[in-house]
Amino acid sequence: MTEALPTSSPTPAAHPGLLRRAIDNPVILKELRGLMRGRRAFLLLTGYIAVISVFIGLVYISVQVQASFSQNDPQFRQGIGKAIFGVIVLLELLLVSFIAPALTCGAITAERERQTFDLLRTTLISARALVFGKLGAALVYLLLLIFAALPIQSLAFLLGGVGLAELLISGLLLVVTALFFSALGLFFSSFLRRTLAATVSSYGAIVVSYLALGLAFFMFALISLPNISSNQMAEIIFTLGVWAIICTHPMLTAIISEVILIEEQSIFYTSSVLGSANLPLPSPWIPFTIIYLGAAALLILLSISFVNRPDRS
Repeated sequence: MTEALPTSSPTPAAHPGLLRRAIDNPVILKELRGLMRGRRAFLLLTGYIAVISVFIGLVYISVQVQASFSQNDPQFRQGIGKAIFGVIVLLELLLVSFIAPALTCGAITAERERQTFDLLRTTLISARALVFGKLGAALVYLLLLIFAALPIQSLAFLLGGVGLAELLISGLLLVVTALFFSALGLFFSSFLRRTLAATVSSYGAIVVSYLALGLAFFMFALISLPNISSNQMAEIIFTLGVWAIICTHPMLTAIISEVILIEEQSIFYTSSVLGSANLPLPSPWIPFTIIYLGAAALLILLSISFVNRPDRS
């Protein structure tokens, strides 16, 4: 009984920080041990690096013809560096979007299928600790994937053309995207009762969102802006609509943020990328981060609520 006394002590050790709570969470430790002991984690990491390496090799081959007469041009080398960096970031965003749900869409449903979910609920582990433990283990592995691609990204720094701002923004986009799609898979895993249903729902939502937002963007792009430029209100609505689509699509956010950074030398805002409405708009990575973090927080809260609910017979 004396071992329980430190939990009620007013000393700083009784109020551990976020990192300490994550380390002490038994669910995170269990999930990480189970994930890293199997072959799937290493095969997934190998395939992840292989896909990125193949695409970067194709970029090198595509510029080989031009390199014969432009290899001494610093601007040309910087262009290659930007191209390599951009391809890596876009590939990572796409791969992380599809790998993240695979790590969490069976987190809760698998416990139900193994008939261990009721045992977990009888322990001292709260629903919040269970959800954050499952989510934390997935995020740790996704961060491993993101950091594993840094040596390939370093090729862009050798060629030049990539700054610290681009590295920081791309890293933030990758982490936020990993968090959101991990929370999405966990939400379906807590809401549904079968892993197959949660997997299909997660990937269905991802594919539909990517395709729907991409199609909406290109439909807006096909609209002739000069046809509505005579109406200032219509032009403002058009600009805000396109901007809303960009700021909710990971790949469009990364591309347009890079365009703003290159053309306007601005990290935080722009006023001339779309049309002539001259609206002071934030750079897409800012609303993207706010929207996706808010959506991830909502999905996590819903997951905790669904884990807490009584099982339906």
